[in-house]
Amino acid sequence: MKSKVLLESWRKFLKEGKSGEIKVFLDMDGVLVDFGQGLADAINRDLKNPDDLSFSKGRKKKLKKLMDYEGPDRQEPVTVEMLDQVLAKKDAKQEMTGWETQLKRYQFAPVSANYDHWVNLPKADGCDKLIQECFNLVGEENVYILSAPVDEQSVKAKKDWLSMNTPIPDERIFITKTKEDIPPQFDGVTCVLIDDRIKYKTKFEAAGGIGIHHAPAASSEGVTNSINKLKELI
Repeated sequence: MKSKVLLESWRKFLKEGKSGEIKVFLDMDGVLVDFGQGLADAINRDLKNPDDLSFSKGRKKKLKKLMDYEGPDRQEPVTVEMLDQVLAKKDAKQEMTGWETQLKRYQFAPVSANYDHWVNLPKADGCDKLIQECFNLVGEENVYILSAPVDEQSVKAKKDWLSMNTPIPDERIFITKTKEDIPPQFDGVTCVLIDDRIKYKTKFEAAGGIGIHHAPAASSEGVTNSINKLKELI
């Protein structure tokens, strides 16, 4: 309901000609990048190869706890849907099952300090279409990237991934955990974030921007939904 009210307010604001340019900020993981599938594949590989000598002590310790868990809710292989549910519950601070708790504790272990993982993630379905549609709607110069990093290796890898897979230049790329810091930097401009995580959408809106929930994540359907919502604002 709150998001609907925000959209209606901004639509009225734009029609009255009181706002100038619109800048669109695209999230990466779950929007342009199929992060969920890449993460599920990585966790399943670890479960099959727990004795990999390249693993750090911390990673081995977390993996052992995941391997040793014998609760009735344990499910293998780990799926994108499972990880999405874990992330949603984590963001909403909801109670998790035992298996979900173990997955939450381990889920970023395979991708931490792992440049190769991040730079080789596949494009999400509809990635190119989403970027091009945003170019068409607001102008190429008004389309940015706004993505949250895990660590310094992921920052470099994300920028390299964007260089290889999109036409968006480095000067229009923001890699930060505090996405809510962006709208205040563009005074008098309508800032729109397209993101699959409600947590970031809510914080962005609280900072004066507009959030579009990209769902289902990493899908052509999600792209269609996000484009339609963006069109409603223009």
